[in-house]
Amino acid sequence: MEPREIIREARERHNWSQKDLADRAGVSQVAIVKIESGATVHSKFLPKIAQILGLDLADLDHTLKAGAPAGQDRLFANDIKPDFRIYASAEGGPGEIIRSSEPVDFILRPSHLLHVRDAYGLLVTGSSMAPEYKNGEMAIVEPSLPVVPDEVYIFYAEKDGEARATIKHLRRATAERWLVRQHNPPEGMPEDFALSRKEWSVAHRVTGKRTRR
Repeated sequence: MEPREIIREARERHNWSQKDLADRAGVSQVAIVKIESGATVHSKFLPKIAQILGLDLADLDHTLKAGAPAGQDRLFANDIKPDFRIYASAEGGPGEIIRSSEPVDFILRPSHLLHVRDAYGLLVTGSSMAPEYKNGEMAIVEPSLPVVPDEVYIFYAEKDGEARATIKHLRRATAERWLVRQHNPPEGMPEDFALSRKEWSVAHRVTGKRTRR
């Protein structure tokens, strides 16, 4: 199935019009029309559309297909040296993870991240954000994007030299707190709660994912 067909079918499953999807993705309805008609094949909006529709970005952007030979797809931004960093994580407490200090792998950089040199992938551990981000899936992270409400972020705090992290949906921010939501709270934890910005001082926006194979 072509990416345009995958998007159209997913949209229709949600009972959304093209305008509904456009409004949620923050793009024009014309952009959605062009994508679904096939007039636009490679769009910078695909990560956001995939996230909203709960789709695997790799099914919409072939640059993320594992094992594709160098030069096979012109979408690859650099087919000589894989330089897109992938970090691992481990359980770090209820709803929290500890990120590896060094990348555990490098893959070819997706074309839509060609000029986003600080972007990286993080292998998700735990199920607090399932089904949107499941255990073992790779979150695609763009640290340089501004922090705005109604997006998913990796929040970071440092303790004993370790990079503690948690992936959560940001509802809104105050001067002192991140007001966040988790879809599948660990036992004894609420769905909505607050993180101290003094402790969790860094927020990196998640713009897509690659499902586990």
